[in-house]
Amino acid sequence: MNPYLSVVNQRLYFCRLLLEQLESAGGTSPPMLERALWQSALYQLESAYRFYLREVASTYRCRQPEQIHSVTELVAALELMGKHPSEAQEIANLEQLPGSWLFQLLSAYRQMLVIQQEQVSEQSPIAVVQIRPESEIQDLNTDVLNTWRESFNELIERHRQHMQEC
Repeated sequence: MNPYLSVVNQRLYFCRLLLEQLESAGGTSPPMLERALWQSALYQLESAYRFYLREVASTYRCRQPEQIHSVTELVAALELMGKHPSEAQEIANLEQLPGSWLFQLLSAYRQMLVIQQEQVSEQSPIAVVQIRPESEIQDLNTDVLNTWRESFNELIERHRQHMQEC
């Protein structure tokens, strides 16, 4: 049994719960709570993606799947074994294609990690810098997150079915 399978499923379930919480509030949640739930759902999706890369590595019997942190590392580990599965290639293509759901998901996640700094006073002998939390993630909302989650679920189901046959 692949140990990463249940972790991926759990992260996707957590994401779904967060999004259902938002939908049940019907837009009555305070804006900061909505933002926190959106970002939490995005975190769960990104985490599920990283664990899914390890799931694929484990399925193809890579020696140290826990060392896989990117699709590039997955492809390299598989190539060392003389394997070139279509699952890894599809993931790599989606990650590079600007219009794809995966590209957008990972871009939004990276944007969430950016800290904006503003110089407050250049005239002071002590440098003062105002640090604002992460910038607003453009177009992040429940519908977008649900679309990414559904697309990811579809990809996983298709891949798992194919990997079982191999």
